[in-house]
Amino acid sequence: MTVLFSCKKDDAADIKGNAETMFFTNNTNLGNMPGNSLSYSVVNIPDAASTGWLNLSSGLPGTIKIPLYATNPVRRDVTVTAEPDNSLVAVYNAANNTNYAQLPAGILTTQSLTAKIMEGQTTSVDSFSIGVNPADLNTLTAPAYMVPIKLTTVSDPSIGSITSNTTIKVVYVVLNIELRRIRYNATAADVTGTLQSKASWMVNFNPAPNTAGNILDGVTSTYSRWGGSPVQVDLDMQAAKNVTGFRLYSTTSSTNIPTQMEVSVSNDGINYELLGSPLRANLNYASGYNYVLFYKPITARYLRLKVSYGTSTSSNNFRIAELDVYAN
Repeated sequence: MTVLFSCKKDDAADIKGNAETMFFTNNTNLGNMPGNSLSYSVVNIPDAASTGWLNLSSGLPGTIKIPLYATNPVRRDVTVTAEPDNSLVAVYNAANNTNYAQLPAGILTTQSLTAKIMEGQTTSVDSFSIGVNPADLNTLTAPAYMVPIKLTTVSDPSIGSITSNTTIKVVYVVLNIELRRIRYNATAADVTGTLQSKASWMVNFNPAPNTAGNILDGVTSTYSRWGGSPVQVDLDMQAAKNVTGFRLYSTTSSTNIPTQMEVSVSNDGINYELLGSPLRANLNYASGYNYVLFYKPITARYLRLKVSYGTSTSSNNFRIAELDVYAN
């Protein structure tokens, strides 16, 4: 995490050139995150033993630290307090057309948030420290959560005051949640279920292939090939199956495998659920196959793949030779 000491010109209009000492926070933002924010990722996966989720990984530290700054060196030691203000989540959503959820209680410890700036300094000797409880991260299922942390009081008002600029008066702690259904870098050893008979299955392509070959015949030397990318593959297995994953044979070289596979399933062929979009780095290549396996079986009749290839890959390798499905 990088913390900026200087304020942006527009954000600090109320404190630049002001002789009065003011206290503020100023953290880097990432991508489309709020301008004064700390953003963390959380990955949860299905719990095979229940309808819930398990936490796979988290970018959260044990303690989130938010430094405090002053516009001028302070004349005496001073302590500033902060507190969460969940009412600001709805305010931010309305102003920015976002849909952040309020973080449930118990994930972060936000009581007694204080930071001290020592005499003659402009940066706090410590930080507002927010404890993290990783045990409950598996309960988070919304796409993103927000916790606004607002500066509230100054121990000695004669030293200075909290800025009125809400952009640097409030820090937004954001948790981005990925509910990952697909096991990354899966191998043949991770397969559960058995290969299904493809005798009656049907497949459609969009766009139509330049070279039309059967990708359900069990023969890897025949294939369908396209002149462009991405390619959508719609597979009808004729009946709902308890699908545990699939394998795709596209090339004899690991450098020519798809750069991304968007995976969706459906029971009616109309309404599809997106399961994930693993990248090439998430796909293990073994003996011509990429294995795309699910953490938990998914009931579906239809499988839709949107397969993308890199611009550096020859169009001769924009091809699929075989598609197999595992189910139990």
